[in-house]
Amino acid sequence: MDEKKKRNRHVALIVLILLLGIANGKRLHDRSAHIKRYAEMPTAVAAETKAAETTAAGEESTAATLPEQDADAARVIDFAALKAKNPDVVAWLYVPGTDVNYPILYREADNEYYLRRDIDGREGSYDGVFLDGDDAPDFSKLQNLMYGHHMKNGTMFTPLVNFKKKSFFEAHRRVYLYTPEHTYILKPLAALYTDAGEDKRRIEFSDRREFNAYVDQMTKGCEFRDLPAEGVDKLFSFVTCSYEFNDARTILYCYEVDAAGNPVKPAAIEKQP
Repeated sequence: MDEKKKRNRHVALIVLILLLGIANGKRLHDRSAHIKRYAEMPTAVAAETKAAETTAAGEESTAATLPEQDADAARVIDFAALKAKNPDVVAWLYVPGTDVNYPILYREADNEYYLRRDIDGREGSYDGVFLDGDDAPDFSKLQNLMYGHHMKNGTMFTPLVNFKKKSFFEAHRRVYLYTPEHTYILKPLAALYTDAGEDKRRIEFSDRREFNAYVDQMTKGCEFRDLPAEGVDKLFSFVTCSYEFNDARTILYCYEVDAAGNPVKPAAIEKQP
């Protein structure tokens, strides 16, 4: 598929996400049952690994270096069980203080499949959260975009719109993204509503200066943004529909920090071919 067709497809997709978010908000859905289903899933899938976790307690692990009070960073997600359920699972997202506690799904170059499917592959379900198909499943791109519907019943990515309020932003300073290889401790950088322009999906940059300029441009509309002076290593961007104007989006931008809360040092950017 040539670049023009590819971009056109994604523009159409962004419009479709908005339309589905509006339509889906009108559906009668049992919010408590939905939350219970996903809140219990990590506990259920982790139960089988309890013995292995105990056996491995004496081994060197990332969790052992984390502050004792950060139990969320030491959380164990049983990705073997999740991938047995659906091999498209690449991560698990948890935002403390909200109901956002979901698996992240991914299909290469395909942003349509999980637009209306969940982890069980049920067509017509809008309970899927997915990584942009142009990103990489190991979250190695400079911007990692994840999409979730804005539901009228308050589920999926609806709670993320609260980050646009300064009081909520300042009270919720951690986001956790678990993968089979690594636990990303993320810190909110900025939250704002914006348009659905294709520039919001940019993931490739020629050098660090160009990337830093992009981060500044994308987040400067947030008056209470937390942008480290030395820049950020990469962006983790969570996108949902917004209703400030036609075809608006709310985006929560985050960056990775270490166990002590310090920004991860930006790595050199390799030249793109």
